[in-house]
Amino acid sequence: MKRLNFFDKLKENRAVKKEQKNLDELLKEISNSKTELDSLQVKLSDKESLILSLKKEVEEENKEVRENIIKDAKNHVSTLNNELLEMQMKKEELQKELVELPEQIELETFGFYKPKYDFATSLGYKEKLEQIRLEQKQLVTIKEAILVQKSWTVNGSVAKGKTFTNKLVKALVRAFNNECEAAINKVKYSNFLQIQKRINKSYEQLNKLNETNSIEISPVFLNLKLDELSLAFEYEQKKQDEKEQLREQREREREEKALQKEINDKKKIIDKDITHYKNMLDELQQKLDSKDANQLDLELKITELQKKIDEKEAEKEELDYREAHAQAGYVYIISNIGSFGEDIVKIGVTRRINPLERISELSSASVPFKYDVHALVFSYEAYKLEAELHQKFSSYRINKVNNRKEFFKVSIGDLEEELSKYESLTIDFEKIPEAQEYRESLALIN
Repeated sequence: MKRLNFFDKLKENRAVKKEQKNLDELLKEISNSKTELDSLQVKLSDKESLILSLKKEVEEENKEVRENIIKDAKNHVSTLNNELLEMQMKKEELQKELVELPEQIELETFGFYKPKYDFATSLGYKEKLEQIRLEQKQLVTIKEAILVQKSWTVNGSVAKGKTFTNKLVKALVRAFNNECEAAINKVKYSNFLQIQKRINKSYEQLNKLNETNSIEISPVFLNLKLDELSLAFEYEQKKQDEKEQLREQREREREEKALQKEINDKKKIIDKDITHYKNMLDELQQKLDSKDANQLDLELKITELQKKIDEKEAEKEELDYREAHAQAGYVYIISNIGSFGEDIVKIGVTRRINPLERISELSSASVPFKYDVHALVFSYEAYKLEAELHQKFSSYRINKVNNRKEFFKVSIGDLEEELSKYESLTIDFEKIPEAQEYRESLALIN
């Protein structure tokens, strides 16, 4: 083995010392890092403790808030129950104060009236009304309208007593007639039962006032007045109904005239086109006969013209069919959300060649916005189709009384589903209404 000399040992000692110093510094750095880590661990632990403490405080506060809310809600419910109990007690007290609530009063709340007569026309009501009034006059003439319970004498005179009684009778008849006439002239659907009660009350009051005179209005005369009331009311209702029927009839007549005009105008155009095509066909035929031009080209043009003529003839035949068959037309489904709101549709029919013209007329008839078209369905039995749709959605009618009003509250989806069952018909359906003017108006407001 080679022996280390002094300088080599010295150099080796220095290297060892340097490594020892580096190791000491590294250990010191590790110790410092450990100390710092312990400090961070303590801080982290403190933070976790603080978070747990805050969570506990929040839970306690939430619990207190919930308890307060529940407590307030219970107090409010208790207050409402007390108020309800008080209202029920007041209701029972008021019911005890009422002497009688006849069935008519309940019906009056709903504006209900059950027709007494059923004449086909207003003339029947008018004739019956005249008959009732004649019976009233006859009852007065034979002196059975007013019942006289006692014969009077004036200054010992029977004749003067009779004259006095006759004057009382005339005054009572006049008073009752005037009261009934004033009431009947004001009758309408919303107050019929009130007017009826008013006549009965007048009957009772006038009889009570004349108890000392020993005269009273007979029940027969009263019943005739009540019959007159019913007839007068139903007569006016029937006249209004006939006016509406007449208006609808005139509307149908206008529709027929408009249809006839459309057909005639279209036939004129078709005849003009056919004449034009035939003249061209004659010219081409002459050229073909002269054999001066391209035969194949002329034959193609002649075939094309003949096809156009056939198409126009077919159009004309279709117009003749539409004119001859009163059931052919378009069933339309339209809405107006700006005027009536969502899911309110009108299901109608028109015989017009161009159904959009009819819808345009409806849009100009006292509605603030135009109608939107959801479906136009052509059918050779359009009125039957309309009736089937009306029947299907009868429970959705807006007007439950007048079936001539064709508005229904039904979803567009339900309508589309129902129309899809008619597989033989070609139907284009628009679910979402454009409602341009309505939407623009909303935008301006917003």
